[in-house]
Amino acid sequence: MTRQFRVIDDLSQVSPDDWNRLNPQQNPFLSHAFLHSLEASGSVCREAGWQPIHLICEENGQLIAAMPLYLKTHSYGEFVFDWAWAEAYQRAGMNYYPKLVSAIPFTPVSGMRLLSAATDTDLTAAMQDQLIQTAREQDVSSVHILFPNREE
Repeated sequence: MTRQFRVIDDLSQVSPDDWNRLNPQQNPFLSHAFLHSLEASGSVCREAGWQPIHLICEENGQLIAAMPLYLKTHSYGEFVFDWAWAEAYQRAGMNYYPKLVSAIPFTPVSGMRLLSAATDTDLTAAMQDQLIQTAREQDVSSVHILFPNREE
């Protein structure tokens, strides 16, 4: 088994069937069509402060896990009000933005944030490790996972 982790900046780099297979609860807000429509319309893009950098894991060339991720340069559209944190960072001479956010843009919808059709604790741990590594590579202040389901 050869696992490969990578970050993609456009959901069109993954087939809709492969992505949707990782959404066993059929949450429409996690569907490839919904998330891709946000990208294709320009609603989420670097200029809008929602830069897609989705984390994916492939095993032997097949998509086995994914996490919708966005590099955020503001807190608009998150339904989480962390302005005080941003202000505290600024007072301390640090940058709060960019930050890394796993969420459904512009919605307070709860659901899976680590998409996988299988329950594999090794895969979950590997994705968590890769999320931290991605955050370091992107030089962000923090990682936010917004409105995850109860199990996550």
